[in-house]
Amino acid sequence: MPKEHQKVSASLLKGAAVMTAFALCGKLLGVLLRLYLTSRIGSEGIGLYQLIMSVYGLFSTVATAGLTVAVSRLVAERAENSLSNAALLLRASVVAGLAVSLLSTAALLGTADFFALRVVREESTAPSLRILALSMPFMAVAACFKGWFIARRQVLRSSSASFFEQCVKFAVMALFLNVVMARTNDLGMLCTGIVLGVTIGECCSFFYLWIAYRFLRGYVRRQEYCPTERFGNSLRVLGKVATPIGLSIIMTSLLHTAENLILPSVFEKYGGDRSTALSQFGIIRGMVIPLLFFPFAFLQSLVSVMIPEISRLGVSDGKAARDRQIGRILSIAFLFGIAAGGLFFFLPEELGQTFYPGQDVTHALRLLALVNPFMYVQTISDGLLKAVDGQKYTLRYSVYNSLLRLVVIYTLIPLSGAEGYLLLLMLSNTFEFALCYRRLKTYAHFSVGFLRGVLAPLASAVLGGIAARLTLHLPSFGNASPLPSAMAGSAVYLGVFLLLTLPLYRQFLPSARRRERAAA
Repeated sequence: MPKEHQKVSASLLKGAAVMTAFALCGKLLGVLLRLYLTSRIGSEGIGLYQLIMSVYGLFSTVATAGLTVAVSRLVAERAENSLSNAALLLRASVVAGLAVSLLSTAALLGTADFFALRVVREESTAPSLRILALSMPFMAVAACFKGWFIARRQVLRSSSASFFEQCVKFAVMALFLNVVMARTNDLGMLCTGIVLGVTIGECCSFFYLWIAYRFLRGYVRRQEYCPTERFGNSLRVLGKVATPIGLSIIMTSLLHTAENLILPSVFEKYGGDRSTALSQFGIIRGMVIPLLFFPFAFLQSLVSVMIPEISRLGVSDGKAARDRQIGRILSIAFLFGIAAGGLFFFLPEELGQTFYPGQDVTHALRLLALVNPFMYVQTISDGLLKAVDGQKYTLRYSVYNSLLRLVVIYTLIPLSGAEGYLLLLMLSNTFEFALCYRRLKTYAHFSVGFLRGVLAPLASAVLGGIAARLTLHLPSFGNASPLPSAMAGSAVYLGVFLLLTLPLYRQFLPSARRRERAAA
């Protein structure tokens, strides 16, 4: 293989490693933040905060939908021939992002009272929604810069910006909740302090990325800027790619927002108490699901780097090279998904009490761990479909799945409560996984062997889980607190799992990749 391709592969591995390191630190900081918020505002406060963020998520999704993916993919394709054309596309994306995000900001500012009174059902949350509205223009432009840096393989800047944003959020939230609002327990007031952290974090992330683009290496200077495309053409190309991706994300966000907003009401119909309903909602949506996706930082980084590369491969090396890369990514997704699912299934109490002391998350964590592999692979398949121009199907499948969930929530959850909702999450994630994976097979000819890709990791997870449980039954762990038990159990589980699965995945190791390149 040419030296240029070897340098690209090394750059990709380095970029994925950098993104993974920052993503893991950011995820860990996010979990610690939720642990802190849980101790400060309780599960009921977390439920209220989730409702506020559900409304905000709908508007912010409209402001940023599809920008990072579209920019990274299109810049990667254009930069191969003309960096000026790539920079022109970035400028077009900034203009488009600002226009849409300002409309979203105005819409949320104008409807904050309505959503607070009629949807969240807490008048005191209106100021929180208005504060969040101000962050959307900064978020939209930051999304464009992130797409540029990912496409240019300068992932350190986009990754460090996300981590910096998390640090700012944590610091500002702690300042308001512990100093400015230290003497109040009013949940509406405390949520205002939390969303101030979110908004200031988004603003700081934008300025960080703008400085990184404008003053560091990678900026296309004025004397070198000579695009051959017209600005209007760049806008049209951007719209052609970003619109179906954005519509898919917006439609999914709309349906998920509707789901999140009606869940406390249907839980209340089942149990008859608003406070308990908010607590159940906060536990599932605000605690369990973020914890399940904590290990996903590894895969998220890999896919963020690989989407523009898959687009490049489709242009430069043909479909065969692209399909091999897709097969590798999905094999790794199955491996990570099964590993994470097994960890949460066998150690739900230890991990749950470590991250959320005093909260009963064990049952929900164990149930959803069964579909953790499907959650991971479905999310990866969704991203890969967008990379191979199959974004219209991601929209269709998201709509199918979300409509199914809404029907079940309205009809069955009032009769079964949180238990029924957990079963619904299991079924819906399996359903969407099957649709996305099947469609991806029609676009790319890849193979994920059942024996090596599914059965062997599953057997390794079971053996690792048994070893972890046996370790925790030793007398030395009889009265141990959750943290040392979780650390010991996780170490044993992961040690057994890696020992059994690594020999099956040698072709993904750097030494094997070097031998493959030498043979080519």
